[in-house]
Amino acid sequence: MNDAELRDSALCRFGKEFPEKFNAGMREHNPDGTNGMMRMTVPQLITAAREEVYDLMSYLEALEKKFHAAEAAMEMRNNNTKQ
Repeated sequence: MNDAELRDSALCRFGKEFPEKFNAGMREHNPDGTNGMMRMTVPQLITAAREEVYDLMSYLEALEKKFHAAEAAMEMRNNNTKQ
């Protein structure tokens, strides 16, 4: 897959998944329409964005740990088959 194909795939997925994710967030956090992001103050938006970044960092940390564990397991299997 080249970069343009990757871009198009990502945009397609985003277009399909984002609306439902956003709507679920509205149902959870703004069911009666009295809240909403446009009513948040700038400091509230910054805090909310920072919290999302923290969540993302947690996912990346877990993904990295799983990746390294899988690499180590594969290396161990390869070393065992060479013996």
